[in-house]
Amino acid sequence: MRIALVTESFYPAVDSTTTTLKATADRLVDLGHTVRIIAPGPGLSSYRGCDVVRVRPLEPTGAQTRAALDAFEPDLVHAASPRFVGRKALKHARRTGVATLVVEQSPIHDLAADYWRAKVADRADTLLVTAPWMIGRAAELGAEARLWQPGVDPLAFAPTLRDPWLHDSWSRARAKDGGQVVVGYVGGLHKRNGVRRLAELAQVDGIRLVVIGDGPEREWLAKRLPAARFTGPLQTGDLTVALPTLDVLVHTGEHETDCHALREAGASGVPSVAPRSGGAADVVRHLETGLLYDPADPRDLRRAVAAVAADRHRHLMGAAAREHAVRRTWIDAVDDLVGSFYPAPAAAVS
Repeated sequence: MRIALVTESFYPAVDSTTTTLKATADRLVDLGHTVRIIAPGPGLSSYRGCDVVRVRPLEPTGAQTRAALDAFEPDLVHAASPRFVGRKALKHARRTGVATLVVEQSPIHDLAADYWRAKVADRADTLLVTAPWMIGRAAELGAEARLWQPGVDPLAFAPTLRDPWLHDSWSRARAKDGGQVVVGYVGGLHKRNGVRRLAELAQVDGIRLVVIGDGPEREWLAKRLPAARFTGPLQTGDLTVALPTLDVLVHTGEHETDCHALREAGASGVPSVAPRSGGAADVVRHLETGLLYDPADPRDLRRAVAAVAADRHRHLMGAAAREHAVRRTWIDAVDDLVGSFYPAPAAAVS
């Protein structure tokens, strides 16, 4: 089957959409499908033998997208969180009779609701969302969505990749008051992710905060968390070492969809503290693989982090998190995508 994967970001970007699209492309290639990726430029022009057609800035997006699709003649246009490029691809596919599937990985905000319904949901033959709460959100906007949940790579993210030297460095093990518990955050440093709540952790004794990611809130956080370690964004290869080297992962987003960081922390054997809202509530099992805190309570985040940090048996939570996370690998997830949601000819290829 010829599948066009249309996305708003791909390498060298490091984000949730790229993580999902890469895993999807990897499995589709392994299954024998012919794949073309259409993404904004600049960036690499091929991936695992697949063409990556880059939509050039400052030139008409629609014309470039139409040309890339017409030259490829896909059987399916699979659009990931469609915006500027994806909505043009969906419009052209609808006009030419090509099947369309949308995987919506972003929360739909009120100001964009009508536009999203008209330009994305109404143009999709199949609309998928990546967290249960998003099904209800789509219904509020007059769209019918089905659930498809991401997976995790259990070989790339594993407890065996923990780096003792790095942990000693982060925990300040050799300092006079060393041996602190390493609490990490992984993700974009944006207000919409609730990252300003990380400043509350300055009041938790015995922990060292490690912030992995970048964004406009970095300077604000750095002023209020002078003892924290800010690594900046990490590529996947470095993240596979950084995540299992944490003792606890903390997450602050109340409207999470993919929850990649939570899934990858779990596979790495690291317990998580996350809000009891959005997708996190479906990924973290309270008191089993981590703790869920009440985001409406201004003290509950601190209490939850302090409780897990003080628990000498938190490694048992980490082991349970690993066991739970690896039940759905990326192979499982993409095979489910192809078998349950792609047009029938796709299953015949595998």
